[in-house]
Amino acid sequence: MKKRLSFREWLEEERTKLSGMSLGKAVKYIWQYYWIFILGIIGVIWLAWFLVTHLLAGAPQYWIYAVFANSMANAGNDSRVWRDFAAYSGYDLNEKRIEFSTNMYFDYNRNQARGNEYYNNFVALTDTGTLDLITMMPEQLAPLGQSGRLLSWDLEECKALREKYADRLIWYTPPEDIETEITEPIPVGIDISDSLLVTKYQIYPESAALGIASGSTRLDAVEVFLNFIFE
Repeated sequence: MKKRLSFREWLEEERTKLSGMSLGKAVKYIWQYYWIFILGIIGVIWLAWFLVTHLLAGAPQYWIYAVFANSMANAGNDSRVWRDFAAYSGYDLNEKRIEFSTNMYFDYNRNQARGNEYYNNFVALTDTGTLDLITMMPEQLAPLGQSGRLLSWDLEECKALREKYADRLIWYTPPEDIETEITEPIPVGIDISDSLLVTKYQIYPESAALGIASGSTRLDAVEVFLNFIFE
């Protein structure tokens, strides 16, 4: 039975083997017998670098975060609408990001979107204050008001926007047969069917509505976006 070597003995044995080899043979030997360990070390180093750089950098900072839900259009980052808005807003992209996403598909009309991973993502973005606005079909936006994750345009911070777009308000009216904390109709968004999102960029074929995420603190950026699509 072969004697089990200690780490020091094994290291000395390997050193002796390598000392009698040329550089090329030594490299080939090390890779042949220890490639798994080498890749493991590289993986650990990369993971440590990734964690350190991201922790130091912190979470991404946004000028605005918009989701165009239930759309198959090309309207994400670096799309035509994204580039046009970036130019219009004048935001410094070296300082913060403009985030446009179409990767979200859910309908609150369907069993309150239970079990839908995209809806869960919407909830997470809203509850963390990341999301600023969401667009979808008007008949889909109104029921979403029941979730409590669309800002009520009746609030004082929405006063200027409410007055400006008073003739476009979309209301959520709680059904009589459903128990909810919301007992009176509330404005949860506006109709944007004649905006550039439909007429120029064709993100939606006929009609669209916009709601502000309840956790948004960037209403000034939402106003800039609305000015842009109604230009």
